[in-house]
Amino acid sequence: MQEILKQQSEKYLARYPKIFFCHVPKCAGVSLSNAIYQAVYPSLLKATRFTGHIDLRASRECEQLLGVDMMTARETQLTFQLSSKYQVFTTGHCVARPEVVSNFYKDWHFLTILRKPVDRFISEYVYNRFKESEWQKNETDIEEYLNSEKALSSAVTYARYFSGYRDAKEIWENADDVIAKSVANLRRFSVFGTLEQMDKWQEDFNQRFNTRINIASKNTSPNRGASSAITSRTDLMSKIAELSRIDQAIYDEVVNMVNARTVTTAKAS
Repeated sequence: MQEILKQQSEKYLARYPKIFFCHVPKCAGVSLSNAIYQAVYPSLLKATRFTGHIDLRASRECEQLLGVDMMTARETQLTFQLSSKYQVFTTGHCVARPEVVSNFYKDWHFLTILRKPVDRFISEYVYNRFKESEWQKNETDIEEYLNSEKALSSAVTYARYFSGYRDAKEIWENADDVIAKSVANLRRFSVFGTLEQMDKWQEDFNQRFNTRINIASKNTSPNRGASSAITSRTDLMSKIAELSRIDQAIYDEVVNMVNARTVTTAKAS
Protein backbone atom coordinates (compact mmCIF):
# COMPACT_ATOMS: atom_id res chain seq x y z
CA MET A 1 0.00 0.00 0.00
CA GLN A 2 2.79 2.39 0.93
CA GLU A 3 4.56 1.72 -2.35
CA ILE A 4 1.37 2.47 -4.28
CA LEU A 5 0.99 5.79 -2.46
CA LYS A 6 4.59 6.68 -3.30
CA GLN A 7 4.02 5.93 -6.96
CA GLN A 8 0.84 8.00 -6.98
CA SER A 9 2.67 10.89 -5.31
CA GLU A 10 5.48 10.74 -7.86
CA LYS A 11 3.00 10.70 -10.73
CA TYR A 12 1.12 13.68 -9.30
CA LEU A 13 4.26 15.73 -8.61
CA ALA A 14 5.63 15.01 -12.09
CA ARG A 15 2.98 17.40 -13.44
CA TYR A 16 4.82 20.36 -11.95
CA PRO A 17 8.23 21.87 -12.69
CA LYS A 18 10.89 21.97 -10.01
CA ILE A 19 11.73 25.61 -9.18
CA PHE A 20 14.27 27.28 -6.92
CA PHE A 21 13.83 31.04 -6.72
CA CYS A 22 17.09 32.58 -5.53
CA HIS A 23 15.93 35.53 -3.47
CA VAL A 24 18.61 38.22 -3.57
CA PRO A 25 17.98 40.68 -0.70
CA LYS A 26 16.02 43.84 -1.61
CA CYS A 27 15.19 42.71 -5.15
CA ALA A 28 11.40 42.29 -4.82
CA GLY A 29 11.89 38.68 -3.80
CA VAL A 30 8.98 38.42 -1.37
CA SER A 31 6.51 39.54 -4.02
CA LEU A 32 8.05 37.32 -6.68
CA SER A 33 8.34 34.15 -4.65
CA ASN A 34 4.66 34.36 -3.71
CA ALA A 35 3.67 35.14 -7.29
CA ILE A 36 5.77 32.30 -8.71
CA TYR A 37 4.13 29.78 -6.40
CA GLN A 38 0.60 31.00 -7.16
CA ALA A 39 1.22 30.96 -10.92
CA VAL A 40 2.62 27.43 -11.08
CA TYR A 41 1.42 25.30 -8.16
CA PRO A 42 -1.94 24.45 -6.54
CA SER A 43 -2.51 25.93 -3.10
CA LEU A 44 -2.90 22.50 -1.49
CA LEU A 45 0.83 21.78 -1.98
CA LYS A 46 1.83 24.69 0.23
CA ALA A 47 0.98 22.81 3.41
CA THR A 48 3.06 19.78 2.41
CA ARG A 49 6.71 18.78 2.44
CA PHE A 50 6.78 19.03 -1.35
CA THR A 51 7.35 22.81 -1.20
CA GLY A 52 9.40 24.82 1.22
CA HIS A 53 11.91 27.58 1.84
CA ILE A 54 15.41 28.08 3.13
CA ASP A 55 14.84 28.65 6.83
CA LEU A 56 16.71 31.72 8.10
CA ARG A 57 15.92 31.00 11.74
CA ALA A 58 17.34 27.49 11.43
CA SER A 59 20.52 28.85 9.87
CA ARG A 60 20.91 31.23 12.83
CA GLU A 61 20.52 28.31 15.23
CA CYS A 62 23.18 26.36 13.31
CA GLU A 63 25.58 29.27 13.63
CA GLN A 64 24.92 29.76 17.35
CA LEU A 65 24.86 26.09 18.39
CA LEU A 66 27.22 24.43 15.93
CA GLY A 67 29.50 27.24 14.86
CA VAL A 68 28.40 26.75 11.24
CA ASP A 69 28.39 29.86 9.06
CA MET A 70 24.80 30.89 8.38
CA MET A 71 25.10 30.87 4.61
CA THR A 72 26.83 27.49 4.69
CA ALA A 73 23.89 26.17 6.71
CA ARG A 74 21.46 27.58 4.14
CA GLU A 75 23.43 26.08 1.25
CA THR A 76 23.34 22.72 2.99
CA GLN A 77 19.57 22.96 3.40
CA LEU A 78 19.22 24.00 -0.25
CA THR A 79 21.27 21.04 -1.44
CA PHE A 80 19.12 18.66 0.61
CA GLN A 81 15.98 20.11 -0.94
CA LEU A 82 17.34 20.05 -4.49
CA SER A 83 18.34 16.43 -3.95
CA SER A 84 14.89 15.43 -2.74
CA LYS A 85 12.88 13.20 -5.03
CA TYR A 86 9.64 14.85 -3.97
CA GLN A 87 10.51 18.54 -3.53
CA VAL A 88 9.12 20.75 -6.32
CA PHE A 89 9.58 24.31 -5.04
CA THR A 90 11.87 26.17 -2.68
CA THR A 91 13.06 29.73 -2.20
CA GLY A 92 15.08 31.88 0.16
CA HIS A 93 18.06 34.13 0.81
CA CYS A 94 20.63 31.57 -0.24
CA VAL A 95 23.57 31.81 -2.62
CA ALA A 96 23.42 29.77 -5.82
CA ARG A 97 27.04 28.87 -6.31
CA PRO A 98 28.13 27.58 -9.74
CA GLU A 99 28.83 24.06 -8.47
CA VAL A 100 25.28 23.68 -7.13
CA VAL A 101 23.60 25.17 -10.19
CA SER A 102 25.63 23.09 -12.65
CA ASN A 103 24.77 19.93 -10.71
CA PHE A 104 21.01 20.51 -10.56
CA TYR A 105 19.98 22.86 -13.37
CA LYS A 106 18.95 20.05 -15.73
CA ASP A 107 16.32 18.88 -13.24
CA TRP A 108 15.52 22.19 -11.56
CA HIS A 109 14.60 25.60 -12.92
CA PHE A 110 16.74 28.26 -11.23
CA LEU A 111 15.13 31.71 -11.16
CA THR A 112 16.27 35.10 -9.90
CA ILE A 113 15.96 38.82 -10.49
CA LEU A 114 18.45 41.64 -9.95
CA ARG A 115 18.09 45.34 -9.33
CA LYS A 116 20.34 48.32 -10.08
CA PRO A 117 23.15 47.70 -7.57
CA VAL A 118 23.26 51.22 -6.14
CA ASP A 119 19.49 51.20 -5.61
CA ARG A 120 19.68 47.76 -4.02
CA PHE A 121 22.52 48.86 -1.72
CA ILE A 122 20.63 51.95 -0.53
CA SER A 123 17.42 49.98 -0.04
CA GLU A 124 19.19 47.38 2.09
CA TYR A 125 20.92 50.02 4.20
CA VAL A 126 17.71 51.99 4.82
CA TYR A 127 15.69 48.85 5.53
CA ASN A 128 18.19 47.59 8.13
CA ARG A 129 18.67 51.07 9.59
CA PHE A 130 15.02 51.82 10.28
CA LYS A 131 13.23 48.48 10.56
CA GLU A 132 11.57 47.50 13.85
CA SER A 133 13.11 44.04 14.02
CA GLU A 134 16.49 43.72 15.77
CA TRP A 135 17.68 41.05 13.32
CA GLN A 136 20.62 42.55 11.36
CA LYS A 137 19.53 46.03 12.41
CA ASN A 138 22.16 48.65 11.61
CA GLU A 139 22.51 51.63 13.96
CA THR A 140 25.26 53.56 12.14
CA ASP A 141 24.72 56.59 9.93
CA ILE A 142 25.46 56.35 6.23
CA GLU A 143 28.87 58.08 6.34
CA GLU A 144 30.18 55.64 8.94
CA TYR A 145 28.47 52.69 7.29
CA LEU A 146 30.17 53.29 3.93
CA ASN A 147 33.56 52.68 5.56
CA SER A 148 32.50 49.43 7.22
CA GLU A 149 32.97 45.75 6.36
CA LYS A 150 29.19 45.40 6.19
CA ALA A 151 29.02 47.99 3.41
CA LEU A 152 31.81 46.28 1.49
CA SER A 153 29.97 42.96 1.72
CA SER A 154 26.61 44.47 0.80
CA ALA A 155 28.09 46.15 -2.27
CA VAL A 156 29.20 42.79 -3.71
CA THR A 157 25.96 40.92 -3.03
CA TYR A 158 25.53 39.69 -6.62
CA ALA A 159 29.13 38.53 -6.68
CA ARG A 160 28.63 36.61 -3.42
CA TYR A 161 25.39 35.04 -4.59
CA PHE A 162 26.51 33.79 -8.00
CA SER A 163 30.31 33.59 -8.36
CA GLY A 164 31.23 30.99 -5.76
CA TYR A 165 33.37 33.55 -3.92
CA ARG A 166 32.24 34.47 -0.43
CA ASP A 167 34.74 36.93 1.06
CA ALA A 168 34.35 40.54 -0.05
CA LYS A 169 38.07 41.29 -0.07
CA GLU A 170 38.77 38.15 -2.09
CA ILE A 171 36.08 39.24 -4.52
CA TRP A 172 37.81 42.57 -5.07
CA GLU A 173 41.16 40.84 -5.56
CA ASN A 174 39.66 38.59 -8.26
CA ALA A 175 37.14 40.96 -9.83
CA ASP A 176 37.44 39.77 -13.44
CA ASP A 177 37.10 36.10 -12.50
CA VAL A 178 34.19 36.90 -10.16
CA ILE A 179 32.29 38.71 -12.90
CA ALA A 180 32.94 35.99 -15.48
CA LYS A 181 31.87 33.17 -13.14
CA SER A 182 28.75 35.02 -12.01
CA VAL A 183 27.62 35.68 -15.58
CA ALA A 184 28.38 32.12 -16.71
CA ASN A 185 26.41 30.80 -13.75
CA LEU A 186 23.42 33.03 -14.43
CA ARG A 187 23.29 31.79 -18.02
CA ARG A 188 22.16 28.43 -16.63
CA PHE A 189 19.14 30.02 -14.94
CA SER A 190 15.82 29.34 -16.64
CA VAL A 191 14.53 32.85 -15.92
CA PHE A 192 16.65 35.84 -14.93
CA GLY A 193 16.44 39.56 -15.50
CA THR A 194 16.16 42.88 -13.71
CA LEU A 195 13.59 44.74 -11.68
CA GLU A 196 13.91 47.65 -14.11
CA GLN A 197 12.83 45.34 -16.96
CA MET A 198 10.17 43.47 -15.04
CA ASP A 199 7.93 43.20 -18.11
CA LYS A 200 10.61 41.13 -19.87
CA TRP A 201 11.12 38.97 -16.78
CA GLN A 202 7.38 38.29 -16.62
CA GLU A 203 7.24 37.51 -20.33
CA ASP A 204 10.12 35.02 -20.02
CA PHE A 205 8.50 33.43 -16.99
CA ASN A 206 5.11 33.10 -18.66
CA GLN A 207 6.61 31.56 -21.78
CA ARG A 208 8.78 29.16 -19.81
CA PHE A 209 5.95 27.85 -17.63
CA ASN A 210 2.97 28.50 -19.89
CA THR A 211 1.15 30.59 -17.32
CA ARG A 212 0.45 34.19 -16.36
CA ILE A 213 2.11 35.57 -13.25
CA ASN A 214 0.52 38.27 -11.10
CA ILE A 215 3.03 40.18 -8.98
CA ALA A 216 1.99 42.23 -5.93
CA SER A 217 4.14 44.69 -3.99
CA LYS A 218 5.38 43.75 -0.52
CA ASN A 219 8.13 44.57 2.00
CA THR A 220 8.51 48.24 1.10
CA SER A 221 11.09 50.58 2.61
CA PRO A 222 10.37 51.63 6.23
CA ASN A 223 11.74 55.15 5.57
CA ARG A 224 11.50 56.63 2.07
CA GLY A 225 12.81 59.99 3.28
CA ALA A 226 16.11 58.40 4.31
CA SER A 227 16.58 57.05 0.80
CA SER A 228 16.03 60.51 -0.69
CA ALA A 229 18.51 62.00 1.77
CA ILE A 230 21.17 59.64 0.41
CA THR A 231 20.37 59.91 -3.29
CA SER A 232 20.42 63.73 -3.12
CA ARG A 233 24.10 63.76 -2.09
CA THR A 234 26.55 63.29 -4.95
CA ASP A 235 29.44 62.43 -2.61
CA LEU A 236 27.56 59.52 -1.09
CA MET A 237 26.28 58.30 -4.45
CA SER A 238 29.78 58.35 -5.92
CA LYS A 239 31.10 56.31 -3.00
CA ILE A 240 28.28 53.77 -3.28
CA ALA A 241 28.76 53.49 -7.04
CA GLU A 242 32.46 52.75 -6.58
CA LEU A 243 31.75 50.14 -3.90
CA SER A 244 29.16 48.55 -6.20
CA ARG A 245 31.37 48.47 -9.30
CA ILE A 246 31.67 44.67 -9.47
CA ASP A 247 27.95 44.09 -8.95
CA GLN A 248 27.27 46.77 -11.55
CA ALA A 249 29.36 44.85 -14.09
CA ILE A 250 27.36 41.68 -13.36
CA TYR A 251 24.10 43.61 -13.61
CA ASP A 252 25.13 45.17 -16.94
CA GLU A 253 25.91 41.74 -18.38
CA VAL A 254 22.50 40.47 -17.29
CA VAL A 255 20.83 43.44 -19.02
CA ASN A 256 22.82 42.65 -22.17
CA MET A 257 21.78 38.99 -22.06
CA VAL A 258 18.12 39.89 -21.59
CA ASN A 259 18.21 42.38 -24.45
CA ALA A 260 20.02 39.93 -26.74
CA ARG A 261 17.46 37.25 -25.95
CA THR A 262 14.63 39.68 -26.69
CA VAL A 263 16.12 40.52 -30.10
CA THR A 264 16.59 36.82 -30.91
CA THR A 265 13.00 36.03 -29.93
CA ALA A 266 11.69 38.93 -32.03
CA LYS A 267 13.61 37.74 -35.09
CA ALA A 268 12.38 34.18 -34.62
CA SER A 269 8.76 35.30 -34.52
